[in-house]
Amino acid sequence: MNTGKHHTENYNLATLIEQGELNIRSVAATTKNMTAGEYFDMLSELIDRASTFKSDLHKLISRDSDRNTYKSLAGMFNLLKNLGYEKHAIDFDAILDAYDRGHSRLTSAYAKKIMDSFSALCAQITAAMITHSPEDPGDDPHGLSLREWLELRQIERQKKEIVTYKPIVLAVDDSPMVLKSVSTYLSDDYKVYMLAKSFMLEKTLSQVKPDLFLLDYNMPVLNGFELIPVIRSFPEHKNTPIIFLTSEGRIENISGAVILGACDFIVKPVQRSVLRERVSKHIAKKGIVEKVS
Repeated sequence: MNTGKHHTENYNLATLIEQGELNIRSVAATTKNMTAGEYFDMLSELIDRASTFKSDLHKLISRDSDRNTYKSLAGMFNLLKNLGYEKHAIDFDAILDAYDRGHSRLTSAYAKKIMDSFSALCAQITAAMITHSPEDPGDDPHGLSLREWLELRQIERQKKEIVTYKPIVLAVDDSPMVLKSVSTYLSDDYKVYMLAKSFMLEKTLSQVKPDLFLLDYNMPVLNGFELIPVIRSFPEHKNTPIIFLTSEGRIENISGAVILGACDFIVKPVQRSVLRERVSKHIAKKGIVEKVS
């Protein structure tokens, strides 16, 4: 993880956690040997490479990229993931996948989606920068693990997180119109991730941990029925609610999905009130099951 380039900047982790763009707690939990200083070095590296990254994104947008562009982008995507930037994790993989398949128009669309968010992220990181030196040697982040640094600074947001936490919903549907409707109907109360390519679900689940799935029944490559075993293969999703989105004429096929673990279905076209009611009900049930287990 360490970039090999030592920076002197420190950062206010409490501010970065409050901003919510970087999942620093997850990084600390999964990379136990990383020091806070190494994490700060990666933040500084991100700022150092920001202009190059934006230039690479512009090349994608204008469809003027080459293999070197994608090599540079892949390194930056990896850095962003190591920092706990989950917002565009699916889009990052989609860009590299689209490049492998020669879909320049699709890569251009994903690059436009990332550009503005990335600029906002850089502004937040810069705003959290602390330029003064540590007041004493014991305050030096380069000598502490990231997890110890978080504990030492007592960055406790548990009560607030319980109030403000938005459950994560992953919608898998090959229809952009359906995905847009789901996002519009749910985004006020849920963090909605959208996936148009069902075959990318397994890779997506290594980066995003949904509290509920919305699956289209009829999709190319892998349909919703075939995605259930993929979801249940992840231990953390043995009981995660799965709701099917299905055309009215396919309701008879739902019984097989229920046997595999789906908990409900919604007939298309999706109605806002119905979607919100079903999602709310099954998210609440999931919370009760987790407390009992």
